[in-house]
Amino acid sequence: MYVAPGTTSGSAALCPSCATTATHGANFCARCGAALPDTAAAAAVTVPERRFTSILFADLVGFTQLAERIDAEDVRELLSGYFALCRSTIEALGGVVEKFIGDAVMAVWGATRTREDDAERAVRAALELSRAVGDYGRASGLGVLAVRVGVVTGEVAVVVGAAGEGMVAGAAVNLAARLQTAAAPGAVLADARTRTLTVDRIDYGRETLVAVKGLADEVPAYPALRVISETGSGAAPASEILTTLVGRDSERDVLAGCFHRVVATGRPHVAVVSADAGLGKSRLVLELRDYLDHVPMAIMWHSARCLSYGEGVAYAALSLAVRARIGSVEGESAADALGRLRTKLTSWSSPQRDDPELDWLLERLAPLVGVGGAADAAGYSREEFFAAWSLWFERMSAGENAPVVWVIEDAHWADDGLLEFVQHLRRENSAPVLVVIVTRPELLDRRPELAAATDDTTLVQLGPLDDGAIAALISGLAPELRRDILHALSARVGGVPLYARELLRSLVDAGRLIDTGDGLRLADGIDAGILAHAEPPASLRVLIASRLDALDPQARLVAQLASVLGFSFSMPALAAVSRRHAAELDRDVATLETRGIVISVTDPLSIERGHYVFSHPLIRQVAYEMQSRRSRSERHLATVEFLEQAAHDGTAAAGSAAAGSAAAGSAGYGLPGSGSPVAAVIAQHLVDALHLQSAPSASTAPAARRAIHWLLAAADSAKRLGAGMAARRLYEQAIEVWPLAHPAGHDDDGRSANDLARLAGTL
Repeated sequence: MYVAPGTTSGSAALCPSCATTATHGANFCARCGAALPDTAAAAAVTVPERRFTSILFADLVGFTQLAERIDAEDVRELLSGYFALCRSTIEALGGVVEKFIGDAVMAVWGATRTREDDAERAVRAALELSRAVGDYGRASGLGVLAVRVGVVTGEVAVVVGAAGEGMVAGAAVNLAARLQTAAAPGAVLADARTRTLTVDRIDYGRETLVAVKGLADEVPAYPALRVISETGSGAAPASEILTTLVGRDSERDVLAGCFHRVVATGRPHVAVVSADAGLGKSRLVLELRDYLDHVPMAIMWHSARCLSYGEGVAYAALSLAVRARIGSVEGESAADALGRLRTKLTSWSSPQRDDPELDWLLERLAPLVGVGGAADAAGYSREEFFAAWSLWFERMSAGENAPVVWVIEDAHWADDGLLEFVQHLRRENSAPVLVVIVTRPELLDRRPELAAATDDTTLVQLGPLDDGAIAALISGLAPELRRDILHALSARVGGVPLYARELLRSLVDAGRLIDTGDGLRLADGIDAGILAHAEPPASLRVLIASRLDALDPQARLVAQLASVLGFSFSMPALAAVSRRHAAELDRDVATLETRGIVISVTDPLSIERGHYVFSHPLIRQVAYEMQSRRSRSERHLATVEFLEQAAHDGTAAAGSAAAGSAAAGSAGYGLPGSGSPVAAVIAQHLVDALHLQSAPSASTAPAARRAIHWLLAAADSAKRLGAGMAARRLYEQAIEVWPLAHPAGHDDDGRSANDLARLAGTL
């Protein structure tokens, strides 16, 4: 067992700097002069924990022979510089030097704080240490210096002391030392788990087998070669795997009961479905729709997402619902959209008499379908908008003689204006409308009144499934697996249905399971017992990254480009950002769809029909974060070029280039600067591009000025629609960007950030 610096070996303390056994009663190390810790005080605060860490062992090659041929003072100077170099390199990448012993160093990532990139940091440190020690040897004039390095990731026991250092014990420590011994001079050897966790950022050589004392079988190891600047990405499934609904029958029944309550009372009801990512919110909504498909009555179903991109695109989920109901299509003119809206409203009116409210309704509904932009809405109060939009639901229900269901997905991104409209609808509307708010828990932290216990509000909270339910889910997809294997797999996914689905996908990709079309079965020659011991990646993020990495380079790049566009994207937008023709992208997008990375939208009621969406927001997030900052910044700017050109040309294709593209698709109904809904999306891409820049460049100020232009346009649009909080956030973003755009403090018109602050303060 390794004894940490500053702790005791027997009755003697060890130096925290060089690990030399200290003289009893001494305050400073006799070898290196470092201050010795108060071991009694340290022992009083130690806390044992089990942690998933990355361990680095490095050792100087040929140091003993070198020490024999140079002067002792030179040896001391050489070691002091080497120790300082090791410490600075390791600490610069977030590691903790646990031990210097002779000419060897041990460091740990994750001992006191776990990071998702601990393994990557450890390998980067190992490669940098190998390079830096070589440079140090050449600069010293003492000849060639090299280190061997081993890096292993695994679970260890950690005892953290008062100084943040600690004792680390476990098989991973021993294996790291063995890999270090097996590495060639100047080389870095990593274990299989470390490679899996870092393969998107580190280039590795061929597998080598290392004999480890105490283990019967040789251990696979991989030489780390270099850091790759363009991040790779992970593994993808051979086909889409659809999960069955398990463990959510009571929640489904609650939602069904809410619908029947709406029908019975003829009044609105709000159902809030709250859960963390991956726990099955969207799957539960699909089950509700399937249930309603078998109810013997007409039902007006609407489902739309709130936008994470461009918060100023206010009321996006409502806009999507209205546009889908009237049959609005991408690229149509303002006159066509207004005509569709008028036709639908007229169809819900009595044919025997004129409708005196028709024009009043049209004027206040028009901004939701992108007609005329916000300028035509000047003078209307929020109360007027809310009254008109509420009347839309009443007219629909009465005209179709049917209850209405409006599902708001990703409501944690919802603007406060939309949430307040939902509350208005719940209080003031007199039609049978079921509003289903699908959200992560943070929304209820921000707006707890949405889930207040009332007669017209129901809260449905989803937690992790129990092992039995997860086992049933896996069994439904892979019926040949033995019961003990099912429970072993279910224990690995933590009750999260998405984890189970991704784990099965990984097994399909690895060739251990085969999708027959009727379910998953074991591949030929695979023992079911192997599956029980197949460890899933350390986190869902890592698992998704490993899926993406299995794609061919072109398909992987397309996924990354699409992730910059947003959660949904169209082929024209993807073609513009990738600088390729849409026809050239068809094969890669088809690969992404086959692998379950993206899904084509085929719902005839969806304004996004013909677009693609990522199969889960986390997949999009991982694909996005794998890219270098420079690449992401450049791709955001390319997206802006496409959006601005589309807006200038007056086509609605602009909106499909960002998350929630359909809602922003009304860009074609307003030219740049008119306050069109796409303004917030363009602004957000510009702001993201600026945030990703590591240092100001020649392009920074022009991009910042463009961002301010679009932020102010979006703020004006939101303000005129009554979305005051959205407008205020947009003004605040403009204030943040202002110094980059106008270092002198004022623009050409004499405006300053203080002027924007005053505008924001009025909202």
